[in-house]
Amino acid sequence: MYRSTAPLLVPTFLIAFIILRELLLIVVIIDLPRLPLLFVVTLVQSVIPAFAGSVLLAPAVSILGTGSNKRLRETWHELAGVHRDIYRTAACSAGCALFAAITLGPVGIIVQPMLLGPPLLIHEVVLHRRSLEKAWEQTKAMIQQDSRPLVMLLIIPATVGLVLSMTLRAFGILSGDVPGVARGVVYFALQGAMMGAAVPFVAAVALLCYRDLASAAGEGDAS
Repeated sequence: MYRSTAPLLVPTFLIAFIILRELLLIVVIIDLPRLPLLFVVTLVQSVIPAFAGSVLLAPAVSILGTGSNKRLRETWHELAGVHRDIYRTAACSAGCALFAAITLGPVGIIVQPMLLGPPLLIHEVVLHRRSLEKAWEQTKAMIQQDSRPLVMLLIIPATVGLVLSMTLRAFGILSGDVPGVARGVVYFALQGAMMGAAVPFVAAVALLCYRDLASAAGEGDAS
């Protein structure tokens, strides 16, 4: 599923996440007191990527679910009827990312890939064209019936996030001789590129888990 859709999805996610991560350079440059700086860092590092990534994820879920060869922009226009609900689910994802960053610190960034969407809610909205309220009710019913796929839905993205974090830490150690600004540019570009390549894969995993839950609940998948 990932291989067949990667040429459509990965380039857009790569560009989007590289830009989002490079925004952290602005945070490094500006001179703010500690508390406002912490707020801006959290906003740029967690909240904005979670919201923007979730909005991008909506047409990606549709493409993954249908096997369509349409571009993300074209698919996004087809979802016009649920744009408001997509933005609301993205806001939920941003709220979860903020909570994770505050309570878990650096670990919150590692688990961020599994918060995009959020999973299950975004699938209900996109694949079934449901409102957020109806998507939430259906999601609760599916989880209550069989929560085993949900465990995989959490473990696999968290593992991907951990691998990304370890890779970036290794790069930080190996690039000690690179000048500060250049090192920051390369580091954040690499971080964004890795996330951009990983998120569509995580989305494919999440879709498989969603289908298992939906099948167990007797709903089926609205491809």
